[in-house]
Amino acid sequence: MTLTVTLTTAADEIVTTHAGRRGSTAEAAVEDLIRRGAAHVDWREIRESVEDIRSTAIDTLAALEVLAPYSLATLQLLAHWAARTGTTKLDEVSYAQEARAVGRVAWESHLAVLAITPQARPTAEAKHHDGETEAT
Repeated sequence: MTLTVTLTTAADEIVTTHAGRRGSTAEAAVEDLIRRGAAHVDWREIRESVEDIRSTAIDTLAALEVLAPYSLATLQLLAHWAARTGTTKLDEVSYAQEARAVGRVAWESHLAVLAITPQARPTAEAKHHDGETEAT
């Protein structure tokens, strides 16, 4: 196969230096540099690393999808109760019920503002601290 390539100045210097060291032509130096570079690349390892990163990103998004609504609801409810009663003391059952009700709406509102589509929700049932079971 014949290939014509225009090299940048930096690449040309590398090829010229390599050809000079080996006492070969520029074409032979390019071929040798490509062969050496390809020998050092482990594509399988790179694909596995990319898949690991992708999997971690998906897991992180799934965790955010579960945790973020409750975090936002907590902040909103604590601010609401503090403004209304002057304190943030509340019972756990009331908080859990209101957090679920307020959290999902708040989270989806924030995603909409950022133009982000919510991720697919887990299909398993989630057991809450207050004993209720909610299909997600």
